[in-house]
Amino acid sequence: MENRILIIGDELFGEQGEAANRFAEILLCREANRPVQFSINAPAPQTLQQLYDRASADIIGKKAGRIIVGLGLKELKRGGKDFNGVFAIYETLANEILNKTLAPIHFLTIPEDMFPVAPSQLTALNERIRGLQAKDEKRVKIFDFAAYVADFKEKQLERGKFGRSLYNEDGGPTSICNTFMALYLYDCVIKEMK
Repeated sequence: MENRILIIGDELFGEQGEAANRFAEILLCREANRPVQFSINAPAPQTLQQLYDRASADIIGKKAGRIIVGLGLKELKRGGKDFNGVFAIYETLANEILNKTLAPIHFLTIPEDMFPVAPSQLTALNERIRGLQAKDEKRVKIFDFAAYVADFKEKQLERGKFGRSLYNEDGGPTSICNTFMALYLYDCVIKEMK
């Protein structure tokens, strides 16, 4: 369905998918005359492998006109795999979506502060995610949320200490981070829709 936006992600979108839900609300409020529907699977309870195994029903079967993917953080936090192992499954899922849909696909990068025990793992995973755009430059766009957050942090430092943090101690997004991501997604998606 051309006007359906499917969002599939993990804790990147908040503990209860707050960022995805706020994004949907912002788009519906600011674009009241735009016919749009949302299918939100964030945070997805499944692992990347389970998402791949169920892709025909949970992703391809949704017949979305646009797909936003923000995955990988849960797998890194669970341990057992480094960024290469996580990306291997991520890429398999990405290929399945690309091969079996015609929708534009937007892959989100993950701010390094969301994995404070090993931020270099996210840096490396993000570089691999950015490389997905080369698979189909007309359909695949990278929403570089990690770079956007880094720029925001620099601006915070320029003006001095900021009263509210984007993350809690274990790297989970705070309410302000969820709002920040929702606004970022709105700006990116509206730009792509025009």
